[in-house]
Amino acid sequence: MRIASVIDISLVDVPKIPVTVIFTGGCNMDCAYCQNAEIIPQDSGTEMTIFDIVERVRGNLSDGYCITGGEPTIHKDLPLLLKALKDDGAGHINLNTQGSVPDVLEKCLPYLDSVWFDMKTAPERYAEISRVKFDYWSRVLRSIQLLIDSDVNFWPRTTYVGGLMNSDEIQRIAGLLHDLGYQGEYLVQNYKNSSGTRESEVADFEEPDENELKPFLECMPPGITLKLEWR
Repeated sequence: MRIASVIDISLVDVPKIPVTVIFTGGCNMDCAYCQNAEIIPQDSGTEMTIFDIVERVRGNLSDGYCITGGEPTIHKDLPLLLKALKDDGAGHINLNTQGSVPDVLEKCLPYLDSVWFDMKTAPERYAEISRVKFDYWSRVLRSIQLLIDSDVNFWPRTTYVGGLMNSDEIQRIAGLLHDLGYQGEYLVQNYKNSSGTRESEVADFEEPDENELKPFLECMPPGITLKLEWR
C-alpha cells in the first residue's frame, strides 16, 4: 500500500476523538478543488507493507485512526490494514472515502466505527466534478446503501465550492439520502483556498457565502438535519 504521510495526533478529523491520521497515496478522481492534490497521482507516497505501517503508528497517544487520502479504497489491501490495526488494539477506526470502490469498502466494514463519506455533487454531475471519463455514480450509490444498512456510523458531507456548485445540489443530495433510508446529520463545509490546492485551479473558485445555504436549514427532508460548518 502506498502511504503519503502520517499525522501522529489530530483533534479535528474525528469528533471528540484524538486520532492518528494515515494518508494513503493515489486517487481515482481528479477534483479540481482537492486540498490534497499532491497525493492524487497513483504513484504518490511510499510503498509500505502492512507490518511497516502498523509499526510506524504503534505507540502514538491517540484513541484510534483516521484513514484518508487520496482515496484509501483504491488499495485492495486496505481491509488487511484495518484488521491489523484492530488486532493491534486500535480504538476507533474512521475512514474517509468518496465511495467509488464498494467491493473494497464492503470488506472494510467489520473493522470500521465511522465513515466520513464525501458526496461530491448531485448524481448527474459526478463525472463532471470528478473529472474522470468513468461515471462512478452507480458505485457511489452502492457504497452509500452499504453504509446505511451497516452498523458503521455514516457521516455524509459535501464540500461546497463557490463558482462550481449551486445551492440546489445540496437540497437534491439531502433528498437522495432520505430516499435511501438515511436519517441524521448531513454536513456541508465550505471550500477554502489552501496550499494543498493546485495553483492553476484556484482562480476558478470562490469561497462560498454561508447565507446562500441558510434557507435550506428549515426545508430538509424528514429525518435529515443540515449542518453548516464554515471554516
